Amino acid sequence: MAFLNGLLYNKTWNGRVDMKELLEVTNLSYKDLFENISFQVEPEKFITISGANNCGKTTLIRILSGQIPTTQEIKLLGMYIEEYPQNLWKEITGTIIPQDNSTFLFKTVEEELNYTIHLFKKAEEEKKETYKEIIKKYKLTKYQKKNPNAVPEFIKIKILLAEKLLGSPQILFLDDICGELDIKEKKEMINLLRTLQLETGISIVMTTSDLNIALESDYLLIIDEKKLLLEGEPLSIIEKDNVLNKIGLELPFMVDLSVKLRDYNLVEKTELDIDRLVDNIWK
Repeated sequence: MAFLNGLLYNKTWNGRVDMKELLEVTNLSYKDLFENISFQVEPEKFITISGANNCGKTTLIRILSGQIPTTQEIKLLGMYIEEYPQNLWKEITGTIIPQDNSTFLFKTVEEELNYTIHLFKKAEEEKKETYKEIIKKYKLTKYQKKNPNAVPEFIKIKILLAEKLLGSPQILFLDDICGELDIKEKKEMINLLRTLQLETGISIVMTTSDLNIALESDYLLIIDEKKLLLEGEPLSIIEKDNVLNKIGLELPFMVDLSVKLRDYNLVEKTELDIDRLVDNIWK
């Protein structure tokens, strides 16, 4: 318990705990899905985890978020997750698994948000200001009187994000929250996550099968056949087209095009911008 007492006071000026590794996973094995997987998540980083369908991405999120118990394989803020009191664990982590969060309690988005705000804010004026800020930041104005269970998936995810961030967690675990979104919504969601990360200093661990989304993260992990197959800066990993194609992951269009042109010595490096790619071809 001495560590817990120190944890509550040993914080940086902006309220984030100052540690080199926020999350440490060491030799994680689970049933027939994972075998000796190890990686770290640094503070204020956006990590994506990808792999073919049924490689265990959702299960991994459940393990990392404490929903599936482990034994001395995962540390958060220097302490094994099984040692955390439940109330403190909920305070420093937030988890969104869409299939688990499919039903909201209240009949309107306004009621849903205000209930959650009430759990974290005491002063009435602060509650009102917080509600106004959420509606504006998450672009929910026209949905305030709508039933949260009947709004589009994109809006549901934004409501869940707003509620999770009210608790000021250190880390957010997200399971394929962009899976049901269209291209425009995916782009807006990534921009929102980046904004939230910049404003709060939160770390994000998110699973996805869409490598276009992975390109927007700081670090990418690829899971295949129980192992951590690849990890590193997203573009450098995604350029390994021969490996990713074999495990059934589709390359982003611009990466795929650049790799093919590079094979014919038409360009020297991968370009994600079409105009720059054309300029490089004609140099």
